[in-house]
Amino acid sequence: MNQPSPQRPPHPGFYALVGPNAAGKTHLLRSLMGPGAAFVPAGADAKFAGDTVASHLRAANTAKPLAPIDFPDARIKDLSVGERRLLTITVALAAEEPLLLLDEPFDGIDTTTRKQVRQQLIDYVAEDPERTIVMASHRPEDFVGLATHVIQVFGRETHSYGLSLDDARLLYPTVTGPTAEIEELAAQYPVVDKATLGPTTRATFSAPIPESATALPVGYPDDAMLIDLLAQSPANLQTGKALQ
Repeated sequence: MNQPSPQRPPHPGFYALVGPNAAGKTHLLRSLMGPGAAFVPAGADAKFAGDTVASHLRAANTAKPLAPIDFPDARIKDLSVGERRLLTITVALAAEEPLLLLDEPFDGIDTTTRKQVRQQLIDYVAEDPERTIVMASHRPEDFVGLATHVIQVFGRETHSYGLSLDDARLLYPTVTGPTAEIEELAAQYPVVDKATLGPTTRATFSAPIPESATALPVGYPDDAMLIDLLAQSPANLQTGKALQ
């Protein structure tokens, strides 16, 4: 299956950018930068203009007129790690660009602030259905309640570029039942996770299982488990495209 070029995601929505460390997630985010995009780098890469919040906001507003921002003034060096993170996110949201790129945005943010930022991101997309967010995170739970689509990166190649989470979910059926029956299925379909307790085995597969293949009930992962699975291996029905 041919994929669109990774210049922009193919549909509006919230994209979970997943993959192992050093796979190329940050490289992909940077490749999406350009007119109409706002970028929030990883915390260690964040740069600030001037010595104070006010000077940083003035510089940001000069570069791109921003929506009103309510952020307490202080010296940048006196801000906590979480406050600096929140400042970069606040400025990016105020830019109101159609594409928002986030690299590990929840690092260094406490639980209360994380909830605040999550709601801001939900509102950001809800305010304009044509907006798109692409967010990289190493924690699957960060995407729960946010992500609608996925982009996988492995070995600097993209996979499942724009696959919806609901479609991706069908690629990972989970079947629980007598070990002998599960082993028969495992001989026919690839298994990504398996656990046995006494005479019962639960197996998660990485390919759809036809209804005719088993009489056992088939379940599917919740969002957090699905994101975790997608971060471990490319979804089977999608081809890869090398990052440029």
